[in-house]
Amino acid sequence: MIILYGGSFNPPTIAHFEISKYLINKYQPHRFIFIPVGNNYNKANLIPFIYRYQMLQILASKLNNTVVSEYENKENFEGTIQTLNHFQSIFKDEPLFYVIGADNLLSITKWINYQTLLSSFKFIVLNRDGLDIKDIFERNDGLNKFKNSFIIENDFKQMNLSSSQYRNLTSDAVVLNEINDYIYKHQLYTRGEKV
Repeated sequence: MIILYGGSFNPPTIAHFEISKYLINKYQPHRFIFIPVGNNYNKANLIPFIYRYQMLQILASKLNNTVVSEYENKENFEGTIQTLNHFQSIFKDEPLFYVIGADNLLSITKWINYQTLLSSFKFIVLNRDGLDIKDIFERNDGLNKFKNSFIIENDFKQMNLSSSQYRNLTSDAVVLNEINDYIYKHQLYTRGEKV
């Protein structure tokens, strides 16, 4: 089993770390791969890929069988389906599972080639923002017909931490100390070098 965890990781938080640790302990994947979005991803306040990649390297060093991929940092990126097809070509005989938050269920039917994506791959869904996952499936026929492609993780305790809390200067406590040090050293997110 290969678990792929994509996202902007802008910056990677303690919640990202705890989610990863939980999934690794529960599923014991052969490989756990962080996949940060590239620089061409259309998201406000996204810092350059190299910094997010290096912060994820710090996180990965604390987790078993975990690596960080540079795959989505390319000009012609064509969506999650392209990423999953790429990794399936590498790990031919191993099932792939892609981690998403429940909030992504609200928009996944708008993803590129979503029907092929949902019929070809499995997803691990973590609850987020107290969303009613069952209700999301029931209200979306396009999603409901693929419900067997999803493993709903209700056992993981939600953490009210987000990357935006850090970016908005709310708290340094939402990231690991080593990542916070990295951010200050590189003067990211309007934080200066520690004295």
